[in-house]
Amino acid sequence: MERETKITAKNWLLVTGLFLIVFIVGADSFIIAPLLPAIEQSFQIPINQAALTVSVYAVCYAVGAPILGPLGDRYPRQRLLLLGVGLFLIGSVLCAVAPTIILFDSCRAIAGIGAALTLPNIWALIGQTFKGQQLNLVMGITMSALSLSIAIGVPLGTGLAQLADWHWAFWGSAIVTMLALGVLWAVLPPVTPMKSVTTSYLSGYRTLLKTPSAWLTLLITLVWMLGFYTVYTFLGTYVTAAFHLNTGQSGILFSLYGLSNFVASFFSGKLVTRIGLLRSVQLNGLLSVVLILGMIGGANNLVIIAGCLIGLALVQGFGVTALNAYVVNRLPEQRSTMTAFNSACLYFGLTFSSMFGGALYLQIGFQGLCGIACAALLIAVGLARYVAKK
Repeated sequence: MERETKITAKNWLLVTGLFLIVFIVGADSFIIAPLLPAIEQSFQIPINQAALTVSVYAVCYAVGAPILGPLGDRYPRQRLLLLGVGLFLIGSVLCAVAPTIILFDSCRAIAGIGAALTLPNIWALIGQTFKGQQLNLVMGITMSALSLSIAIGVPLGTGLAQLADWHWAFWGSAIVTMLALGVLWAVLPPVTPMKSVTTSYLSGYRTLLKTPSAWLTLLITLVWMLGFYTVYTFLGTYVTAAFHLNTGQSGILFSLYGLSNFVASFFSGKLVTRIGLLRSVQLNGLLSVVLILGMIGGANNLVIIAGCLIGLALVQGFGVTALNAYVVNRLPEQRSTMTAFNSACLYFGLTFSSMFGGALYLQIGFQGLCGIACAALLIAVGLARYVAKK
């Protein structure tokens, strides 16, 4: 056991490089929203046209990930990862210098495709390189970068944009990406000769569909994220209206979430290993339901909502890390395909929660959306229990 938990210095550098690129890709997903007014003014366009920059990136990622995913099962993941980071870097630099909104949106599409090629291969490479407790530890550390990107990445980017110009948010993204690319270039494991590929490109899709535990696990991710983002997406709208908060005050609430989620994800490895991956998913899914019910009961008390949100951040950190660690080993021969679809399920969960939640918010309010979120999370827990018994 002692030998299993020891990670070499070179692998720690690898984890550092992966952490940096996950951090900046995560920040790039969220940083665009607070920059929309500045982009609108800079390009002299209406806000609805400026808002398309958010959709362009998200759609290119959600659609690109499952299309590009199977490449990682046919070609060296190290090279695909470097290619994805390179595309993301090019997209960020071009966004910083784009003279028109059409070119800016095109560059956002390039960055989205780069992210779609990068993140699934990061999760697959972690599953390929680390095993057992090492896998859970490294998965938790790397996933915590997404939480940190929300907690400090977005405020840093918007602060930089306010001090100088909104373009500098993308220059900052490019600088961090270059640093991560340099680290990964130096420490990525050498490319080993791959087995001769005799199956078709679509064989990964067929294997996934023919393996119930695989597509059921993806369904867990989709339903889980649908439930979680139904609460997370509309919490800011609710607290701003109910407690008369300004944007900065509601932003503090989400920074608390991001920091709490970062701590839970970063240190989740040992606890998840001790409890077991699917048991952790079930336990933290149920705890998420309890905390969301607490938000319903304390809807008129900001302190209760904040306390439940911090608790939700902690259990989500443990639960989602366990779910991701389980995903990467469901289909070892189609690991990149599996992680690509898992990433797409996350983004589709976010998309569907925004679409349906936005339509329902005026009819049933935030408490009603919380009830729907609880139902979705209970379905995810039930699916996890079913998969565990198979």
